[in-house]
Amino acid sequence: MCRLVVLVQLGLQEKECHAEDISRLEHQLAKASGDLKQSLAANFDLSDRIAREAAERELAQQVAAEVRQRLAAEKAEAVRAAAEITQLKKMVEERAEKLTSSITELAAFQAAKDEAEAELDHNFEESEELLKQCFDRAVRQAHVLYGGPPASGAFDL
Repeated sequence: MCRLVVLVQLGLQEKECHAEDISRLEHQLAKASGDLKQSLAANFDLSDRIAREAAERELAQQVAAEVRQRLAAEKAEAVRAAAEITQLKKMVEERAEKLTSSITELAAFQAAKDEAEAELDHNFEESEELLKQCFDRAVRQAHVLYGGPPASGAFDL
């Protein structure tokens, strides 16, 4: 009996010891489960944030690609516009040269016209003088041929 009492006491003590271990282990298990749930929640949040950031990065890359394409198109347009401006400047210079040469020609033609008009006026005056002399000569010849002075004495040319 004594042995039985000792064995029962030892069994009870072991059971209490096991109960304490089980209680302690259950407590650790509950704590570990809580930590695991927190880790899983944090992991889920992190995965969600990574997915959003990846989507934002992909969107930003698409926007950057579109901006690059627009920039390339604008550069091409700028190059074309610069070439057109250069061509237009060249045309303006050529036309300015033609205008300058035309102005020079016009001035030369005006000077030639003025000179020709002066010469024409001079020739007209000489022709008028020559006609007067010829008329006077014809009057003198008529005077010599018919003898005597003319009837009125002066003729209007």
